Amino acid sequence: MKKFKILSLLMAVVVMAGCKDFLEEENRSNIEADAYFATAEGYDKIVNASYASLRPVYTDPWLFAAGTDMYVEGRDAQPKGISEYRELNPEDSNVETFYRRVYAGIQVCNNALYFNERTAAAPTLAIRKGEVQFLRAYHYFLLVQQFGGVPLVTDRFSAPEDAFSRNSAEEVYTFVINQMTEALDLVPETTTEFGRVTKRAVRHYLAKAHLTRGYETFAASDDFAKAAQFADAAIAGQSLALSFEELFFPGNERNPEILFSIQYDAGSVANPQNTGNSQNYWYGPYMGGQGAAQGYPQRAFRLVPTMYTFDVFTQNDARFDATFMIEYYQRYYDYYDRSAERNTLNVRFYYAPKWANSAADIAAWRAANPDRRNGAQVIPYSTVWEANNSTALDNATPAIKKFDDPRSVFGGATSTRDIFLARLGETYLLAAEAYFKLGDNGTAAARINEVRRRAAKPGAEEAMRITPADVTINFILDERARELAGEYHRWFDLKRTGTLMERTREYNRDIRNWYNRGFDPFLGQDGAFKILRPIPANALLLNNAEVTQNPGY
Repeated sequence: MKKFKILSLLMAVVVMAGCKDFLEEENRSNIEADAYFATAEGYDKIVNASYASLRPVYTDPWLFAAGTDMYVEGRDAQPKGISEYRELNPEDSNVETFYRRVYAGIQVCNNALYFNERTAAAPTLAIRKGEVQFLRAYHYFLLVQQFGGVPLVTDRFSAPEDAFSRNSAEEVYTFVINQMTEALDLVPETTTEFGRVTKRAVRHYLAKAHLTRGYETFAASDDFAKAAQFADAAIAGQSLALSFEELFFPGNERNPEILFSIQYDAGSVANPQNTGNSQNYWYGPYMGGQGAAQGYPQRAFRLVPTMYTFDVFTQNDARFDATFMIEYYQRYYDYYDRSAERNTLNVRFYYAPKWANSAADIAAWRAANPDRRNGAQVIPYSTVWEANNSTALDNATPAIKKFDDPRSVFGGATSTRDIFLARLGETYLLAAEAYFKLGDNGTAAARINEVRRRAAKPGAEEAMRITPADVTINFILDERARELAGEYHRWFDLKRTGTLMERTREYNRDIRNWYNRGFDPFLGQDGAFKILRPIPANALLLNNAEVTQNPGY
């Protein structure tokens, strides 16, 4: 097998800042590193660093959300290669950054597993081993979906290594599933330390890994059956009891529907201006430069919803109002800080939805509370909501509000809210997709209906209910769009289901424009399509031997 050199960041032992409950960044002792990590205290630190290694991976949204059916370039530019594919090439810096960060996280996990066997006996060692095995497998799951086959590096390095064998995608999936299966036996059902890996989190991702592999040519015959089995086991009979608004309300990150998340804490963020998370920053319009004084967030205006994302909701679906900031008060954050007083607050902007955007509808909305609403600027539903680089108006499109953090300072990476990676609503939808692939539309519809029951506005439960005949892969993708907007899943969803090219051509304005001009933006060299990301050029250049690039590049 040809040798494949990993980028230099793999060689470093990266101990990143983590959650206050889990990680202290600075080693204040004079103990040599290897000796320290073999102590109970030191070992806890490197396990905590394994959790924190996910933070850099989720710093930028591009490989998770750009170039999909749900998000399009706003007033400010997205990376063209990622968002439109035609210019995507092995020199793309965003692809290389992602690749580096994931492998850096893998090396942290490798170090934690190395010291697990060299640390004084402790009752939690087996549990910690399971946690780290899962985290390393999670990193590889990200890689194999983005790049296909990648090197499986499982050793801890104390000196630079310059070449690694590239494994096939089939081998990587086998590794991911085997490692998660081993972790399942080691981690507990529940934990008193919220955020640590539990069996339910592992089952959720075993369901997702089997489901994803099930679409591949090398799928196991029972992948979809196992996906359904693991998803149901992760659900464990728990219904969706919180409202969608409550699920995402700031301060409610530790709720019973969250199976796994990247944790943040204001006390452990080194610099509140730039070392928090930026999930809130990306999704929505620029609101102005006075947010620190006037109480609104900074927004990049670079990832804005497509018209598809707005259109996929109906008036019976409470997730529309819970996802977008439809009524923006004079002080944006008063929506949270004065939530009990909303009926007394003046509205600054009102984004009239498509089912209530006629002149009569807007007049009725004002008349319902004229003292609060007569002074509002109304921006009715129209194609203007799908902003572009010619959009001059600030606040031109509804902002995705699910990730708002009214405690954060004004800036980009300033939020200390957790990033939800696995939650129960998605587990139901994974189960539905698995049952659909098994040909059991009845059970698939039942799992979807639990998600839609929670999403229904009062009195609309029956209108939101679907039948087995309604279940198609496009309906499942639409339901995932409604449930998971902004949650860093969409590119994986389209790639997994083989609908990336079809749905972006239909719903993504910038990609559709290429087709309208007579170009297929996915078509790469030798007639191959750019479905996988390119292996970064710097990784290839480090090799003396020839290494095969992914198709299309």
